[in-house]
Amino acid sequence: MSGNLLHFEELFRRYRPGLIAFATSMLHNADEAEEVVNDVFISYWNGGEYRDIHEESSLKNYLFRSVKNRSLNQLRKSKVDFTDLPADESAISVSSTIIEEISRKEIQEKLHLLIEQLPKKCRQIFIMSRTYEMSHKEIAEILDISAKTVENQIGIALKFLRIHIPRN
Repeated sequence: MSGNLLHFEELFRRYRPGLIAFATSMLHNADEAEEVVNDVFISYWNGGEYRDIHEESSLKNYLFRSVKNRSLNQLRKSKVDFTDLPADESAISVSSTIIEEISRKEIQEKLHLLIEQLPKKCRQIFIMSRTYEMSHKEIAEILDISAKTVENQIGIALKFLRIHIPRN
């Protein structure tokens, strides 16, 4: 085997699991995520200029940025409906005491109910921003609206939540 192929296989084994997890978090579909990651590696292998990236952090950034861009393109193609909150609660850390856990669940349920009361487009934009951590520009591209509209809708959602969440 040539040195390039051995290097490529090492990169593939090292970065593939993390890239698949990253793509799955965006696409919510393991098969599509694997396809996106495989496409990125194929493009990397076929693109001679990119194989000249020697600095480890630059290569890692290139791979993750490529997976992110391809995942966003996949989302645009499939027109995923971002109005539903994800079922898992993995983004919230588990509390150490029962009282904190109960309090956290109550707050989360209240927040979930309030978000569900937002108008559909406003809710969709808010969830894409806060849950899926997409930038205003990415949301605007996917929904084919202006970044200013995204900003305004997030502002409306935050104002609504501030009004309806009691301060302690």
